[in-house]
Amino acid sequence: MPSPLKLMTKRALDAFTPKGVVISKREKPGHVYQKDDLPKGLPKEATVLGIIQILCFLVISSLGVILVSVPNSSQLSPAISSILMTGYPFLGALCFAITGTVSIISGKKSNKPFAINSLIFSAVSSVAAGVGLILLAGSLVALSTASQQCDSGRDYLSSLPYSTYYYSIYDVKDCLLTSVDLTGVLLVMLSFTVLELLAAAYASVFWWKRSTVTALRSSSHE
Repeated sequence: MPSPLKLMTKRALDAFTPKGVVISKREKPGHVYQKDDLPKGLPKEATVLGIIQILCFLVISSLGVILVSVPNSSQLSPAISSILMTGYPFLGALCFAITGTVSIISGKKSNKPFAINSLIFSAVSSVAAGVGLILLAGSLVALSTASQQCDSGRDYLSSLPYSTYYYSIYDVKDCLLTSVDLTGVLLVMLSFTVLELLAAAYASVFWWKRSTVTALRSSSHE
């Protein structure tokens, strides 16, 4: 049974405490937290970051399937072999998907362990996107060199007899068309890799700040 003095104190606090102010039971009555100060936009922002990263996974992995299905060419295959051998279109994209999923879950759970997990996965995705960016830039340079070889082959065929030229020109045209298609695929993959790099870098800073704020609040309540 509370004493009359405690009841009077509680009623006085209830009467003078503004609506929307939360008084921590572990803190002194003078230390209050406004409900508006809580991170209401956290789930939405984390969800947007997660969706962007999952979208990058879908696009990059789909383009990776296209690269695998391209017919073998003695001139063009070496240009894309490096990026396929590293597995970036699939392993890197899978890393982006995991990071995006963890980000969405962390936004809903909003506690320190999930924030730290999202920070770690975002940092890993940043590294993966950076490596993919370098690989894609190298593949584009190699592909450009291979396309020039296709052009030089066409010039060489024009000096041959008509019969030989007629049957070989189709190989040169296929080489040029495949080169254009591969360049388009790599450019789109490069664009989404840059998008993923920016999203992962922003997510790393975002979750670092969030984990720091959560840690400070937890220590202040102890």
